[in-house]
Amino acid sequence: MLYNLFYQIENLNIQIKIKNNKLSLVYEEGTLPLDLKKQIKQHKQQIIKRLEENEQVRKKGFLVYCYGEFYEFRYGAGAYLFIEREGELAIAWRANYLPDESRPYKIKVLAERVPFERAFQEAVGFIDWLQRQRKWGDSNVKAV
Repeated sequence: MLYNLFYQIENLNIQIKIKNNKLSLVYEEGTLPLDLKKQIKQHKQQIIKRLEENEQVRKKGFLVYCYGEFYEFRYGAGAYLFIEREGELAIAWRANYLPDESRPYKIKVLAERVPFERAFQEAVGFIDWLQRQRKWGDSNVKAV
């Protein structure tokens, strides 16, 4: 449902802005159909929430696809962390790929069929753990 709204908004070259928890639309006069305007008003809080979640995820280093239906974080050569929405729920998983292969050779599910916030927390927990491991490894390197 949100995907379709964002898709229509983008195709009509309408910009969405949030300021003080208020939604504003920037568009040329006559380009916003009345039925789309009603849908945006009806789903205003969900739109704001999705846009805020997308911004939060971007700040952590994820790429955002399909208006926030799918997220990708690359943490190494062929090593990815994904979050995907499945309706009201989400799944977070890691996948490792060999060069020139389209299928992963290893998959690890971090959270499955949970609210988006939980999937994001699990993904952030992995990123934070990974950063601690890298810092620990760097501190144990001795100069020769």
